[in-house]
Amino acid sequence: MTTYWIFLIIPAIAIGLTIKWVTDKSKNFADIIEADLKKYGLKYLSSTYPGLFKVGPFKKFEITLGKPMINNGSVQYERTYYRIVRLKTKNNKTTQVWAKIETNWFKETQIEYKPPLSKLKS
Repeated sequence: MTTYWIFLIIPAIAIGLTIKWVTDKSKNFADIIEADLKKYGLKYLSSTYPGLFKVGPFKKFEITLGKPMINNGSVQYERTYYRIVRLKTKNNKTTQVWAKIETNWFKETQIEYKPPLSKLKS
């Protein structure tokens, strides 16, 4: 009887991963990324979804202590997305950076770039 659960769990995991892949891929952060790039005099060309479980130069697992799971009686929503961003510098050189986009219901969306935009040579 316990072996029948495997036939239910494996498809459920596959369906969950497929849903995550579709929703992550369909998110468009072009306007937010473009605004950040303009601050450094860079021009946005495109951004692509790197794929499921691909985080580039960022840490795969981040453990933070003391983070509440419930915020004033409501469940806290946080999602992290990754994108490979192609951009053009002031010297018309095309380069790419990785962007880690953290969204939250109660905070402003934050983006971290690797390499940092301030370190890119114009």
